Amino acid sequence: MNSTGFIPKPTTHIYKEINGGKFKTTKHYQLVEVENGTQKLSDLINIVIDRGFAKSAPSFWLKIRNGKRWVNFTGLFKTPSPGIYFADKGINNRKEDLLIVKLSNYERDLTVYYLKGYYTANLSEVLKFIN
Repeated sequence: MNSTGFIPKPTTHIYKEINGGKFKTTKHYQLVEVENGTQKLSDLINIVIDRGFAKSAPSFWLKIRNGKRWVNFTGLFKTPSPGIYFADKGINNRKEDLLIVKLSNYERDLTVYYLKGYYTANLSEVLKFIN
């Protein structure tokens, strides 16, 4: 965990929706571009509305494509900014990486800011950096 106040430059994944309107509770996205670093997520991802089974109660679930299967990657939680969600990723429930997910253009565009090796519960500085 990085607590120096320095926010590293995230690896940015830019996705566009595919199969728009085909599924009621799921949106599928195709990777268009990766900026500042190497790709951390699969070429295809999907966002699924949470159905209330997890105690953590995220708004959505981010799933990645692993071969022919969709695999839960992490839950997405609301931030004070509309259309922007945060998530954490780590091994054994350790919060090691921070993800900021921005949905725009009526959820047709999705941008994932992946901050590897950096996590903070105080999102205010990170959100200033993203917006």
